This record gives sequence, structure tokens and C-alpha cells, in this order.
Amino acid sequence: MKMICFPHAGGMSGYYSFLEKAKITGISDIIVYDYPGRGKVISDTDYECFQDCIDDMCKKIIALDVVNKEFVLFGHSMGAYVAYETACKLQKDYNLYPFYIILSGQKPPCNASPKHYKMCANNGMNFLKALGGVPDIIFQNKEFAQYFLDICVSDLKILQSYEPHMPDAHNRPFCGSIICGDNDLEVSIEELKGWEDYFEVKPSINIVSGTHFYFQNAHNKLIDFMNAELKKAIELRNIK
Repeated sequence: MKMICFPHAGGMSGYYSFLEKAKITGISDIIVYDYPGRGKVISDTDYECFQDCIDDMCKKIIALDVVNKEFVLFGHSMGAYVAYETACKLQKDYNLYPFYIILSGQKPPCNASPKHYKMCANNGMNFLKALGGVPDIIFQNKEFAQYFLDICVSDLKILQSYEPHMPDAHNRPFCGSIICGDNDLEVSIEELKGWEDYFEVKPSINIVSGTHFYFQNAHNKLIDFMNAELKKAIELRNIK
């Protein structure tokens, strides 16, 4: 199976290179997409809104010729919403269903707050430093710091157009799992239970020690979780 990954706001595919090197149960190929303005798509035009992002990701996935129920979606922070909404659109518009979805460091869609993302964008550098995930060396170089700030603000503007919504019982992914740090400034542990109704099968929820970027210096926390969840899902499918 392919695993298709979506970064956090301000994130780049290189930040998740550890996944591409990891051995993950049932996964033969790992693809991490960049949002416009960085990496291989640095010259691409920014998205006008969140839905533009979803439409673009669906087109890219369709172009991969993935097989129905033979691909996995993963997203962290902003990427969690991208992964979830991409799955829903693939199911509704293309009759293409993911085998599994892994969502990291994000509250359920009903609790999304466009006003909060606007505040984060306005706070700029202070927001980045508080949330973590950006190496200190970046902040020591004004040009690098400004570059990271610009792409982060661009992504946060996209998030401001994401509309909070309740689960759609007629179109929701079949199964998945949630992982989050126990000291995440963006997500409270109590909120995570709200993800349960966004899947046909109640997702497992795993709380690990750490902040929003709990895996920054402990890649195994995420990799081990992926392996454990995918192993269970594959074993269940084989039994059926």
C-alpha cells in the first residue's frame, strides 16, 4: 500500500523524511506532499482557500492510480484536516476509499476555530516559537526565519477558510486512529474523544508524552504507533 502524508502549517516534506526511511507495516511507498511555496512546488500559486487544497490533493492522489482501499492517509496538525477532508472527497466524488487514516495533533472538525488561526497568523513569530517544531537555528537567521514565517502564515490563512462541521453519517472514513501529545498547546486531551463520530468504526486514541511536535526528537513514537495500528487493521481485514 501507499501512505500519503500531509504536513502541518508551515511544514515541508523534508520534515517528515524520517517516515520515508521507516519500515511501516503494509506500506511499500510513502509520499509526502508539499503545499505551494516550498519544496518541489515552490513556484506554484498559493491556494485561495482550504477547499482548493483538498481539490488539489485529490487530483494528485488520483494521478497516482491508487487502488480502492489500498492506500493510507496521514496528516499532522493542519495536515490532519487535509487528510480527513481529502478522504471524504475521494469517497464522495471518486468512489475511492482509503484503507486507513492516521491523524495526529488535531482537534475534531467541530472544534476547528477560524478565529484562532487568524490570531496565530497575527502573532507570527511568537506563535511559531511557542508551538515548536522549528529548529532554533532557523530563528538565528533572519532570512530563514522570515521565510518560515511567511509560509506558515500562508497556510494559516488557508485554515481560516476551513469550516467547522459535525460528522456526516453518510460520508465518513471507515476506520482510523488518532495520536496526540499530552502537552499540546493546540489540542486538549478532552477534545480528542470528539473524533469518534467522524469514523464508521470508533478510532483508537493514543496520548503520548510531548508537545504539539511530540515526534520531533522521538520519531519512534509516531512510527511505532503507525505500525501497531496498521498491523491490527491488516489482521482484521485478513480475518474477514
